[in-house]
Amino acid sequence: MPPENDKSRIEGLKETLYSRNAPDIRTKRKLRYTDEETSVKTDWEHPPEEDVRPAALNQEYKDHRMSFTTKILIASAVFCILAVGLGAYLFFNGTNLISANNIEIDISGPVSIPGGAPVTFDVTAINKNNVDLQAVDMSVDFPDGTVDPADPSKPLTRHQELIGDMPAGSTAHKSIQAMIYGEQNLQKEITVTLTYGIKGSSSVFTKTQTYDVLINSSPINVTVSGVNEAVSGQDFDMTVDLKSNSDQTLKNIVLKASYPFGYVFKSSDLPTISDNATWKIGDIPPGGDRTVTLHGNLTGENTDLRAFHFSVGSASASDPSKIGTEFMSIEQDVTIQKPFVSLGIGIDNDQGTADHVGQFGQTEHVEIDWYNNLPVAVSNMIISAKLSGSAYDKNSVSPEQGYFDSSNDTIVWNPQTDPELASVAPGASGKLSFMVTPQDQSTPNNPVVDPTLKIDVSVSGTRAQEANVPESVTAAASRTTKISSSVALSGRVARSTGPFMNTGPIPPKAEQATTYTIIWNVTNASSDVGSAVVTAQLPAYVKWLGQVSPSTENVVYDANSGTVTWNIGNVSAYAGTSNRRELDFQVSLKPSVSQVGQSPVLVGQATLSATDSFTGASLTSQQDQLTTRFSTDPAYQSGDETVVR
Repeated sequence: MPPENDKSRIEGLKETLYSRNAPDIRTKRKLRYTDEETSVKTDWEHPPEEDVRPAALNQEYKDHRMSFTTKILIASAVFCILAVGLGAYLFFNGTNLISANNIEIDISGPVSIPGGAPVTFDVTAINKNNVDLQAVDMSVDFPDGTVDPADPSKPLTRHQELIGDMPAGSTAHKSIQAMIYGEQNLQKEITVTLTYGIKGSSSVFTKTQTYDVLINSSPINVTVSGVNEAVSGQDFDMTVDLKSNSDQTLKNIVLKASYPFGYVFKSSDLPTISDNATWKIGDIPPGGDRTVTLHGNLTGENTDLRAFHFSVGSASASDPSKIGTEFMSIEQDVTIQKPFVSLGIGIDNDQGTADHVGQFGQTEHVEIDWYNNLPVAVSNMIISAKLSGSAYDKNSVSPEQGYFDSSNDTIVWNPQTDPELASVAPGASGKLSFMVTPQDQSTPNNPVVDPTLKIDVSVSGTRAQEANVPESVTAAASRTTKISSSVALSGRVARSTGPFMNTGPIPPKAEQATTYTIIWNVTNASSDVGSAVVTAQLPAYVKWLGQVSPSTENVVYDANSGTVTWNIGNVSAYAGTSNRRELDFQVSLKPSVSQVGQSPVLVGQATLSATDSFTGASLTSQQDQLTTRFSTDPAYQSGDETVVR
């Protein structure tokens, strides 16, 4: 146990700590081992700081410090000096400043003009600056469709004129003439620009002013009439009318068309000069008019909208087929409609719409398919097929059910020949047929080149509208048969005739050489043909001698295969007796004893192949093999072809 005295000391210390009457804080401490009292520090001791800054620098800073008031006074003085200087400069030199705002451009002239009439514009330039303008240049930019009144065929895009120096306060006047073309109620803009310099500066300055004019009338009116709706694939006419509104003659007028996709131009009453879409109208006097009618067809989907664009103007000086200055343009929209009655023409099971390829003397079986596309019935339907073409022979027509009117070359089907045509229900369809044979109608004095047989089918009838008012219904379709040419290859053997001298025994003797001339002839009929080639093979016992006539013909001999190739190329139509293609070449026969008593083959079967330039059809002809029998030669005697010992 702890001693009692230690316990009492602890209790005393506790009472002292929690006592309300705390003793005074000691400021001195006595060491246990001495009676001397020492003072207790109240803070950490710090060594004295040395001023490491140079004395001279500190002194300089202290000597040059500026008070806030001094700064204000100095700033005020500087501002006053600048203000006085600026005022003096403006007072003595301010009148020499230049500004584009002090340059005025005044354009006077009519605000509404007739297109194509000469018009004058007055341009006034005023220099309101107090300094001179140097080398003043004026340029006037005109809108498209402007021409020079002195030469209306010359486009006027810019007029440039040198004014020269303009002293301070001076005015310059210029008058400019132009002829501006454009559509009625079209706003056009003229731009005037002044370019100038000033003394002491190499810079170039500009001042621009615009002027608007309204075209109150066009020098020429363009209207398009004809159809707003077209049946897909059916021909129609479109008429373009041109009428002059000018009091002057419009010279070198050109009309140009831009066709929509699907349009096929076929013809026009005025011949085109370029791409089937440009017409040279020529001069139109004041109040005069011109008309151009186009014929063609448009194909597309039902309800498709297609736009035709027509432009008219004066011809370009560099290219008369182009418009140099456009006077007016117009668009005509045409809506494509599905045919009221669909028609199809099949020839020998060829149901397409492209041209059919046929031959002379080959009968064609023609089928006409029709279908009512209307939601209402069609009554009294009449279907007719008109036949024409250089290969048409009315004696070869054989109608089925229909009536053939030979005086009009037309086969007709109507309610009398086919009762089903009296009333055709919506969506109803049918089939009609006939036969016709293309024939060669050529004569010696009148050969027919590129013969055709054309079939034009038309349908007419009536339908009832909602108001029960009858309305005419029409539709049409056509199909053409192109007749291929006929080529022929013939051949013969000669001994005493031809361009070559033939040698050797006749009749030919075994193991002795005898020469022969082979003659090929090629004739052609109604159309030009190309890529014509004749090929044949020589037997192993026949020798090619390399003699060819005419020498200009392209003939190739392949010694490995024994093949003779005659590359003819093009053969014109009606290359008959007088202008046929002929080739002569020489061969040598050295028969074997095994061929004694025979007529050996000199040339195997020859084949002619060519392409018809009109129809694109492949043409062929063959010539049988030629033997030692040269019966067409005047020197031939019976037995001359047989090999002897």
